[in-house]
Amino acid sequence: MTHYFAAIHVPFELVNEKLTATSVHYDLPSHYKVIPHPEDLHVTLLFFGELSHFQLALVKQEMQTLAASTDIFTISLNGVSCFGNPAGPRVVYLSVQQSFQLNGLYQQLSERLESVLQKPATSDYTPHITIAKKKKDKFSIPIKEEQFEPLALDVSGMILYSIDPTKSPKYSPEYTFSFGHSSSIDD
Repeated sequence: MTHYFAAIHVPFELVNEKLTATSVHYDLPSHYKVIPHPEDLHVTLLFFGELSHFQLALVKQEMQTLAASTDIFTISLNGVSCFGNPAGPRVVYLSVQQSFQLNGLYQQLSERLESVLQKPATSDYTPHITIAKKKKDKFSIPIKEEQFEPLALDVSGMILYSIDPTKSPKYSPEYTFSFGHSSSIDD
């Protein structure tokens, strides 16, 4: 069965400079098995895993309903960090500054899909953009958490992706759910 997740697409052009500098500085391709394809960059909202046709239909319906009532908002990408032991982390990522709107979107989506997915909504959410994962050697490459001048990303919708680990890029956008409202007032 196909696995799915909901995410916000991140244009490669926006993060290219920071991603490249970090990759070169830590020589990430030499130490990690997975370096995402430029088209696979995203901020995950919720991982669904396998979905039946019935579940997929319900997920799409709930995502559409939520998108229609969500205002367009902006998030800031503001640093480099990691999950796991900083001396050899399992995931290296670009961090996303805390955002009330993004956390709210995650929480609402989690709650709406709790019964469909058969897993409880959780408030533990660390939005990020994975730039390297699955360490392939034993060498210590200490990743220092760092901040950089924030990069603004306008979020005007969310995407339902399917995963095909045999392809590159491995994430295929199946459905795009545009947000229904602009939060700015035009005169």
